[in-house]
Amino acid sequence: MSNKYTYQILRDSTTDTVIKLTGVFDGAGQEMNTSRIAANTLSGALATNSYLLANTQGGSANTPLSYYDLQLTGVKYFINFPTTGVGGVEIFWSGAGNSVAAQYANSATIFHLNMQGEYGLGEQLPSIINNSGMGIPANVGVGDIGIQTTGGVANSAYTLIITLRKNNTQYQRGQFNDPAAFNFRPYNLKP
Repeated sequence: MSNKYTYQILRDSTTDTVIKLTGVFDGAGQEMNTSRIAANTLSGALATNSYLLANTQGGSANTPLSYYDLQLTGVKYFINFPTTGVGGVEIFWSGAGNSVAAQYANSATIFHLNMQGEYGLGEQLPSIINNSGMGIPANVGVGDIGIQTTGGVANSAYTLIITLRKNNTQYQRGQFNDPAAFNFRPYNLKP
């Protein structure tokens, strides 16, 4: 057996995404992935070529933007690491860089997680914005969410349910399907 990781999109709309991530460990090593959630693969991700989409219903942007402004609005976590107090799961915003080491060195931690719990808007808590260095040169992968584990031994496991809000500057919300109705008076949508 080797370490096993799963990624499942539970919902991916024009405004938000809910993703389930799991990991099961065989004791041979830890997880380190700077793009566990790749921002440009979510539905409606805009591309650099005149903001055309590769596929507005789940495909990745054919030429991804250098930055996607996701916000973490919630996380539920269930972590079963026998070395409680020593091991855990770190989720982070990936930083700029052309290698995993550089992306992690420039990353910004979102949470260090252990045991079980939740964070979210239901508890009247604010969204967590990406503070990994937007706007610096060579920001390849900035906006992705990464995971690093410590203390994962044989039969350790985790499950994360992560909720993200999309910024329509980098994700299609209809502004290109009907720009007159979306953006311009008197046709624009009103609350």
